[in-house]
Amino acid sequence: MQRRSIRFVLAATFVIALPSCSSDPPAPEPSLLDPPKAGEGVQFTMTTTIAASTEAEHCKFVRAPSDGDLWVRRDEVRFTKGSHHVLLYETPYTEIPTEREDGTPVDTSGVFDCSDGATNGFRITKLVGGSQNGDGDSLLAFPEGVAMRVAAGAVLLLNVHYVNASAEPLEPEVRMNLHTIPKASVVTEGDVLFLYNPLIAVGANGSSRAHMRCPVHHDITIANVQSHMHKRGVGYAAQVDQGAPFYESETWANVPVETFEPGLVVHAGSKLDYHCDYENQESRDVFQGPRSTDEMCMLIGSYYPTDRATANCADEEGDLAAEWVGQGTATCAETFACIQDAFGADEVLPGITTCMLAADPSVSIESSAALACVFASDDPGSECGPEFAACLAK
Repeated sequence: MQRRSIRFVLAATFVIALPSCSSDPPAPEPSLLDPPKAGEGVQFTMTTTIAASTEAEHCKFVRAPSDGDLWVRRDEVRFTKGSHHVLLYETPYTEIPTEREDGTPVDTSGVFDCSDGATNGFRITKLVGGSQNGDGDSLLAFPEGVAMRVAAGAVLLLNVHYVNASAEPLEPEVRMNLHTIPKASVVTEGDVLFLYNPLIAVGANGSSRAHMRCPVHHDITIANVQSHMHKRGVGYAAQVDQGAPFYESETWANVPVETFEPGLVVHAGSKLDYHCDYENQESRDVFQGPRSTDEMCMLIGSYYPTDRATANCADEEGDLAAEWVGQGTATCAETFACIQDAFGADEVLPGITTCMLAADPSVSIESSAALACVFASDDPGSECGPEFAACLAK
């Protein structure tokens, strides 16, 4: 606003001095990102206001065009300074929801605050696009003949994370293009890997590692990959089984996107193995969460053909199938006794996280299977007997 005001004053001055040179209207400001050409994609936008000295996540429900499925080959994202990420999710809703899953009303007629996490209270089916770089690489990109399907009329959730450290309100703008190809040109349906490790704990003035392995159920080809951490992240590596890392990074901001030509093939029966290293210079413990005061550890990338279980670190039934690798010396029996105590605490997940990170790496399979069964079961006492027995034996 200040820039436009100064330009107006200068223009007025020249009207008086040189009237013949000021008759043309001022040139329009350049667009942050022009939309795709008609028939070649769609653009979604968001403008909002972030209060002074505030960190916030804002969301907006949008709809895909209703005249046919979108087959998205790549995305393109631009956003003004101050954001850590912009993400677009597909949801299972047929209409834009007006309340969270627990019944809490939310005014979703426009932009709304979702600072407790974009997906907290709303269901999502997959990640569609996004970027951690305001004018750089996005996360969705497929080779020729590969595209992601976005259903006609799908309800999508656009999410931005901004930190405004200034003393004035910030008015960010976000634009995301989904570039499409005709259905007849699609040979293989692609998808996005979206692996999220919720078991992160970094002690006050300490260091730590969050380490997770996820099963690959069918052969896939990874087209690109990137990490996601917050500001305590100092190291990251991803590999297949015990092989050499196929991606490494030491940064949490302006994260590099690694593109594989002609693609990184990962075979069924393998595991995607990745870890995040942290250094915490604060005098408080830090756990996972959506804010910059929390931490994250993710593996994100474009891959094909689509396999939802692999993309979400799940088993074939859709239950969590992660293997969490501890950094300590506790046996599985000791770890699970610790977890049982954690369920009696006010904050359950931090307690579980501390227990799992204290486990010996050699019991990661058994301890993870027991914990996953507890998460998935309505009656762990009667349904998780085999997993508990295997854990207690180690």
